[in-house]
Amino acid sequence: MKRTSTRNESLLGRARETLAKALSAPGSVDATNQGLAALRALPAGLQVRLLIGLARSLAGTQKLTVTELALRAGLVARAERRLGSRLWWRRLHAARLLTVLGSGEESMPRLMRDPHPAVRAQAGEWAGDHPTAELIPSLLGLLTDPAKRCRFTAENSLLRMGGLAVRALVDYLSSHAGVDVEAAMVVAAGLAEPRFVGPALRLCRDPIPETRALAAGLLGQLGGAEAVAVLRELMGDSDSGVRAAAARALGKLNHWPAAPVLARALRDRAWDVRREAGLALRALGSPGILLLRHWLSDEDAFASDMARQVLDMPESAAARSM
Repeated sequence: MKRTSTRNESLLGRARETLAKALSAPGSVDATNQGLAALRALPAGLQVRLLIGLARSLAGTQKLTVTELALRAGLVARAERRLGSRLWWRRLHAARLLTVLGSGEESMPRLMRDPHPAVRAQAGEWAGDHPTAELIPSLLGLLTDPAKRCRFTAENSLLRMGGLAVRALVDYLSSHAGVDVEAAMVVAAGLAEPRFVGPALRLCRDPIPETRALAAGLLGQLGGAEAVAVLRELMGDSDSGVRAAAARALGKLNHWPAAPVLARALRDRAWDVRREAGLALRALGSPGILLLRHWLSDEDAFASDMARQVLDMPESAAARSM
């Protein structure tokens, strides 16, 4: 085993050197052919290992050269065949190779419905590198996947797609509710597109507190008169998490007319609401700081203590907290 391992490492090293020369001379037929010969001299497993290592660190013309070598060596075709394997780990290895090489346009999309979550997540990652409108419905489906890794990957890919995903997200947020929209609102907050205001306003009335809190956070990214009015209403929500999210959002929007509402929240029984209200007041600048100083002498111990904590906080720490 040790002898085989040593031999493989020697073969891998020589092939890596030959491929490096081919990559340093893009367009050279001789260099490319030498690289292909060195690649074909390796066992299939080492071919995949070498190309994945190279492709991950390359871009542009050099990455296209690596993909061409993989195609000519038959690795792409082999990977696409393995996508149909009954073994999930074989499908996953094949999907990873196709993702790194930027291939698989015909075969990878269906893997977003694969039975195994690791394979679905890999397909979701692949989709982020192939921003097309046709892939967005499948990514939206992954946002409610039972597996957290699938949801996270879908969020990341939709964010990478940027404006291309906005219209579909608006439609999705307008027609879904509750836990089904939580991941979608995280994406919407990252994109911060004004068209999300309408769906966010609707979701602020959702019966699930966590959904209302996320909707409040989204409005804090978007702003506008309607958003501010609803956020002020949410300061009286029955759930402390929603009240805290509304206070944080008002601070982000720097809406100084909301200062009295935020100041009253310093008396809230929930610590997180008092903290967010205090930080929001400080973020408002002079009007908020004046109110915090006034509340230092308030008869409510919770209010005066939070006012003191926020005023004593270093500027850098207060800014990070918001």
